[in-house]
Amino acid sequence: MIKHLWIIMDWNRRWARSKFLPSIAWHKAWADNVRKITELVSDNGIKYLTLWALSTDNLKKRDKDEVEWIIKLINNIESFLAEMVDLDLRFETIWNIEELPEESQIILKRVKDNTKNNKWITLIIWLIYGWQDEIVRATKKIIKAWINPDTLTREQFRTYLDTANFPIPDLIIRTGWDIRHSWFLLYDSEYSEYFFTNKTWPEFNENELKSAIDFYNNSKRNFGK
Repeated sequence: MIKHLWIIMDWNRRWARSKFLPSIAWHKAWADNVRKITELVSDNGIKYLTLWALSTDNLKKRDKDEVEWIIKLINNIESFLAEMVDLDLRFETIWNIEELPEESQIILKRVKDNTKNNKWITLIIWLIYGWQDEIVRATKKIIKAWINPDTLTREQFRTYLDTANFPIPDLIIRTGWDIRHSWFLLYDSEYSEYFFTNKTWPEFNENELKSAIDFYNNSKRNFGK
């Protein structure tokens, strides 16, 4: 049974270009599908859904106009609060908080506070994330905590990662045509199953989700044995 599902939502801009739409046109399609897939995941009894929405490099390397649109999309999350309450959804974020505008930080914290007691499903959005950045930040925390390196264990190291409060992922889905992990949460995904689909994120639907779940259910997980 899948407890925690991660999705790398890729090929959004390329989907827009394939439809002869401006690159920023994918934002509404992206948000609409997040809502739809979250409900479908919840219907399948999955308790945690993690979505990688924005990487560290995305913020630094994409056009200024597109970054501004992404920030607007983030700030609009509060408009879905009523739906989150109806779904009994707990909203969480994992991010390098200093990189987002203060307004975005305030909005996201407010939504998290208003859903923190919800229990049916936890939706975790990754913002401004890079795995190497996460490892560096975790290492700094360990150094500051004066942890003895000779006694440091893998389990103890994980308590300093951004994912410390969430279960490890059972299944990771990547949309689009690329077959790679893009440094996505490598520490926690040691024994995760990967499902790659050529559907772009706006095209990812109930049938594709079912295929991914069936793939996981038919996988033999040995965990190194």
